[in-house]
Amino acid sequence: MRARLEEVSPGLAQLVRFGIVGGLGTLTNLALFFVLVDLSGLAALLGMLACFAAAVSQNYALNELWTFATHSRGRLAWVRYWKFVLSSLAGLAVNAIVLVGLMEFFTFPLLVIPQAIGILAGMAVNFVASRTIVFQRS
Repeated sequence: MRARLEEVSPGLAQLVRFGIVGGLGTLTNLALFFVLVDLSGLAALLGMLACFAAAVSQNYALNELWTFATHSRGRLAWVRYWKFVLSSLAGLAVNAIVLVGLMEFFTFPLLVIPQAIGILAGMAVNFVASRTIVFQRS
């Protein structure tokens, strides 16, 4: 008899869902970054901010409705959205530090590469903040 991951380890199941949502957000972020920065010539930091705005909104909705639905009862809420945005800024800061650091010390054929590395670096910060601040159990 197969046990569901949720039954075996709710925290691990939540982390897996968070990773899937983050992966989708990363695809959105990188595709938009590629278009805005690599194809259109927008400055990398401006492109990063625009991509953050799009991806954070997508990630909030998916995390609210799926990843942490048992905590929030699957309803979107402006208060949690703004908590999510603010807590995601810590991940964005990590992303920016990594992006700028990599661009300073290395040459990349496409700037989307250090952006992807920066996104990965910020993921742990985003998960901890989401789980403990934004979608905490009432």
